[in-house]
Amino acid sequence: MSTFFVMVPVCLTMFVNKNLLNCSPKNCSFMKKVLLLAITSLVLNQTNAQISLPKTADVTKAATSAVGSFIAPPKLGDITGTANSVVDKLTSQLSLPASQKGALTDAVGGFLKQKQGIMGLAGSDPTAYLSKFTPMQQGLFGKMKGIMGAGNFSKFLNMKPSGSGAGNVLSNLFF
Repeated sequence: MSTFFVMVPVCLTMFVNKNLLNCSPKNCSFMKKVLLLAITSLVLNQTNAQISLPKTADVTKAATSAVGSFIAPPKLGDITGTANSVVDKLTSQLSLPASQKGALTDAVGGFLKQKQGIMGLAGSDPTAYLSKFTPMQQGLFGKMKGIMGAGNFSKFLNMKPSGSGAGNVLSNLFF
């Protein structure tokens, strides 16, 4: 397949060089449009081939396999208070600048509001809970990595609690 993408531009270049130099003005305009269309379709095809989005089936499969080691999430009370507690803990333990506190609070608070909507599934249908929780968590973690930087985000991942006990406020982000 990659040979195709190498040969097509070479052939098009040879075709253009040969025919555009010896064509009438009416035919040159048409050939330029055809060439532009061909190049555009090649670029779009190559670009779409490189984009990969997670499939719903993949998330469900991962959630199903994780049910065996399912840890029930901690109960959510005051979302704003919990979000502030999480961000305060992250700020102090990772020595994050105060300028990141607002963006982190917004990201964590938004995540906790979403999570609150699926908490009922944790007790009744852990597979459904995990299939919804996992993409939400991935979205939060992507935002957090962008806000705090890769180094601090890596340190944050190492702070993952072993269980969902109420003693560690970070369990709200992991379970």
